[in-house]
Amino acid sequence: MTTGRRRFLAIALLVPIVLAGFALWLGAEFSATDRLTSHANASFDRATRAASLIAHVSDAEASQRGFVLTGDERFLAPYFPARRQAEESLAKLAGRFADSPDQNARLETLSAVVSRKFREMDGVIAERRNKGLAAAIARVKEGDGRKLMDIIRTRAEAMLMTEEGIRVARVAAYNRHAVQMQTIIWIAVGIVSMVLAAGMFLLWRQRLSRHLAQVEAYDSAARNRAILDSTIDALIIVNPSGSIESVNPAAERMLGYSAGELERRDLSILLTLADGKGTFHERIGLIDGVLRDHFLPDREVRHKDGHQVAVDIAMGTMRVPGGDHVIASLRDISARRRAEALKDEFISTVSHELRTPLTSVVGALGLLRGGQAGALPATATRLIEIAENNSRRLIRLINDMLDIDRLQSGRLQVERVPIDLRQVVTRACEGSEGLAGVAHVRIDALVPDEPVMVSGDAERLLQVVTNIVSNAIRAAPPGSAVTIGCWLDEEGSKAQITVDDEGPGVPHGFRDRIFGRFERADVQDGVGTGLGLAISQEIMHRHDGRIWFEDRSPKGTRFAFELDVLRPVPEHAAGGESILICENDPDMVGVLCDMVSAIGFTAHCVGSAAQAREALEKHSYSALLLDLNLPDENGLNFAHRLYSEIGYSVMPVIIVSGQAREGLAQPIPFDIVEWIEKPVDPRRLESAIELALRPSSIARPTILHLDDDRDVLEITAAALGPTARVLRASDLATARALIQSDMPDVVILDLHLAQGSGLDLLPMLIDHHGRAIPTILYSAHDVGPDAARMVDAVLIKSRGSFPDLRATIRRVLDRHDTDQP
Repeated sequence: MTTGRRRFLAIALLVPIVLAGFALWLGAEFSATDRLTSHANASFDRATRAASLIAHVSDAEASQRGFVLTGDERFLAPYFPARRQAEESLAKLAGRFADSPDQNARLETLSAVVSRKFREMDGVIAERRNKGLAAAIARVKEGDGRKLMDIIRTRAEAMLMTEEGIRVARVAAYNRHAVQMQTIIWIAVGIVSMVLAAGMFLLWRQRLSRHLAQVEAYDSAARNRAILDSTIDALIIVNPSGSIESVNPAAERMLGYSAGELERRDLSILLTLADGKGTFHERIGLIDGVLRDHFLPDREVRHKDGHQVAVDIAMGTMRVPGGDHVIASLRDISARRRAEALKDEFISTVSHELRTPLTSVVGALGLLRGGQAGALPATATRLIEIAENNSRRLIRLINDMLDIDRLQSGRLQVERVPIDLRQVVTRACEGSEGLAGVAHVRIDALVPDEPVMVSGDAERLLQVVTNIVSNAIRAAPPGSAVTIGCWLDEEGSKAQITVDDEGPGVPHGFRDRIFGRFERADVQDGVGTGLGLAISQEIMHRHDGRIWFEDRSPKGTRFAFELDVLRPVPEHAAGGESILICENDPDMVGVLCDMVSAIGFTAHCVGSAAQAREALEKHSYSALLLDLNLPDENGLNFAHRLYSEIGYSVMPVIIVSGQAREGLAQPIPFDIVEWIEKPVDPRRLESAIELALRPSSIARPTILHLDDDRDVLEITAAALGPTARVLRASDLATARALIQSDMPDVVILDLHLAQGSGLDLLPMLIDHHGRAIPTILYSAHDVGPDAARMVDAVLIKSRGSFPDLRATIRRVLDRHDTDQP
């Protein structure tokens, strides 16, 4: 957060606090003002009451005097009301003076005097009524009434003067308080005005900064848009639901679509990038904003006209408020593939045109050196040895260059068949005799009497041993021996081949680089390409083995590699239905063979995709048990290629893997019967094989597909075409007409059509026997439980692959066949 934002936030918080405090203070001041006003009003009320008391007593006295002089009772009419009002005034004054002891004392004296005054007037009135005018005048002349009235006036005026002093003091206090409050209000207004001015200034600064940032962002966006528009790579931005958000002009040129045609369309319309279950992010491996795999090489994207464009896909993420978007960069590799084809052709030419004549040359020289054409002079023999040695070096160089190219392109093939390592050692000794003879080095072989069986490629393992032995011969001093040994470890689970020499050993500065490509211990001697050990290490990785070196005592070096020992696989009698088992783990091969034989089938076991393909070309199998971890190819890729070929598309496949299907990042590209995790449950395997071999009453079902997206119709028909007859309808009217003319076995419906819903077709989906036709909802929208209960299965577009659709069709047909009476 910048300093300006901190200041603005502080002011934004301070202003309400100041205003709230100011409001509380004003409330307190107004309360104090109200109290002063109330006190002043109370004092004025008391003074008014005291003055009214004198007036009431005077009114009563005047009424009494008129009656005494005239004797007319009418003059007494005001007397009694005046007396009552006087008494009420005294009572009210008693309540008003409760908090003033001095005034309360005066009031008590005044009350007593007023009472005496009214008794005196009552006596005069009685004298006038009873004894006449003379008696009343005599009573008045006594002067008690006048004295009492003077006392009343004196006491009341004293009270009035006191209240007047109180009122004046409180009014003065009120005025002072008002002036003080006005001053404070003006100060507060000034402070608040300055704070608001500062806040407005900071707001202006913030607005200015934001405006400048927006201008900069706009310029940056314009630059980015220019970059995107000018880049040669096709860019596709995909939202979290798997729909295309936007594309750049390069993508329009590559795919043949306009940007408007692709917006809001599912990504699967262009390429198979995220098949499987779950959300789009889960299917492409986007977890917590991080992609598991950023680069997908050698993929294909569909052009608008239907042809495939070879691309490399690089993916990144773009975090926006609407969720993480995926940016897919597609680079056209058609030119690269053409170049690779030309390179492969060139390599094939090199392989044929160089290795073939060189092999003849080496063979001829070997015959000459061995005396096949008669004895040769010593000088000629030496020249032949030099020529043979250099010819072999040239062959190794060519072989290494070809192998390193295969390594770089991932096309280095390694078979996995049972072999005896003793034979590999024997062939390595025989093949290295010529080089050893030239270097005057002896080769010794130490092998056990019992077979040492492993699962591997004999030619590739021979290549590893030959590479190591040739290095040992070059390092060994003349007259020494290079020993090749074949061993089993103490547990009997690993087989090792060792090559020992008596040379100077591996230089310490070279040890960390010894298995690197084009690495040589002594570059100046010009011997070797530096590829032999790198290729050997890669071959061992393909065999799930390891290769290493260690120093010997007192001198020399040992190079060694080890492989898992192959346990014997039980043989099963031929005949009956056969099941092909493609499994890389020798132990698991035996387990699966036993299980399949116990069920009553013949098992044929292979260890690689290449061997599986060779077996499928020679024999017919009822089902395929397939492991994913094959040495030469991923099991899913192999099955995908098989499924795309006519003849294999209907063969049931059962996956037997140590990996759970839910944790698989790669989509499942074919229709599998069952996915069984290791360790294998025999009963589950038997059930899966029974399901795979269960005959269906419909060999090639007729499928009606209703969808208003013609591209989806076309792609779905292409995906289901090898195993089904697909009728396509883009509206309800066409679908109804197809049902009447050609009753389908299965119906695939889109839920939301341009006009109506696919569910409107359900009343017509009754076959000739009055049974409901199996129905699958295949929609881009989530399907509610009510709609799901009306159909046999539900698949969501972009979440389920076409193989999932094929598997669903198979399940609903199988269930439909089972339910038939």
